[in-house]
Amino acid sequence: MEVITGFFRFLLIFFTVKTVLNMLFKIRPANREKIEESKIENDKETEIQEEKVEDMVFDEICQAYVVKSKAYQVVMDDGDTHYFCSWDCRQKHIDSK
Repeated sequence: MEVITGFFRFLLIFFTVKTVLNMLFKIRPANREKIEESKIENDKETEIQEEKVEDMVFDEICQAYVVKSKAYQVVMDDGDTHYFCSWDCRQKHIDSK
């Protein structure tokens, strides 16, 4: 009877220690995954911020800077490209030439 009791005690202690160790080691990889996910999210945010940076161009008529992708442009006979904030500024430039 003592042998069986000793065996059950051994099993109880063994599985308790095993469960505690598994819990400790499962927490660490989970934390690593969270850290890696946050690094990936930070990289994506950085890429998005870098994509948001756009070239600015100068409108000679109203003396203002305009985002190049939203500016009206005219390529003159001499090959120079001129950018404008509005259609009106563009027309003023064309009319002045």
